[in-house]
Amino acid sequence: MSLRKLNVEPLTKEAFAAFGDVIETDDRPYRMINNGSTRRYHALAQVETAYPADGDRAVISIFRAQVTKMPFVIRMLERHPLGSQAFVPLLGRPSLVVVAPPTDPSINGDKPQLDLIRAFITNGRQGINYSRGTWHHPVLAIGNEEDEFLVVDREGTGNNCDEHFFEEHEHMILDYQG
Repeated sequence: MSLRKLNVEPLTKEAFAAFGDVIETDDRPYRMINNGSTRRYHALAQVETAYPADGDRAVISIFRAQVTKMPFVIRMLERHPLGSQAFVPLLGRPSLVVVAPPTDPSINGDKPQLDLIRAFITNGRQGINYSRGTWHHPVLAIGNEEDEFLVVDREGTGNNCDEHFFEEHEHMILDYQG
């Protein structure tokens, strides 16, 4: 069986716009606060929850991720239908991001569209905020050491994590050598 190779693209605001926000300060406006000692890069991403009136709330966590061995086979993607999810690197290390646009069950089924899956490499200073419903792979830390991410996402009632496991013939190979 031949696996389709997934090419890795640089992470840019424009390339990632269909999937959510790139969280970075490069070329972003700021204002000075704290008596002129701090730059505030305000509202780099917006936390989304589907039902704030029903107890949805944003929570902040830290994820410590093990290194992903390359080549890596993409066997599944997940999505969070009730809220966005942001990952901000804490250790300044690049990481890989694999995404596919949200799907509409009435149009293209309730699974990621294989031909629309994309892979990005962050520069180690960029975070990402997945829009509600965006399909994505769990954290893909690269390099030689564990990585840490500040994570902002939704907590509340209802199932906020759908997983889709691909059939074997749909698997993709990710072989990033940096």
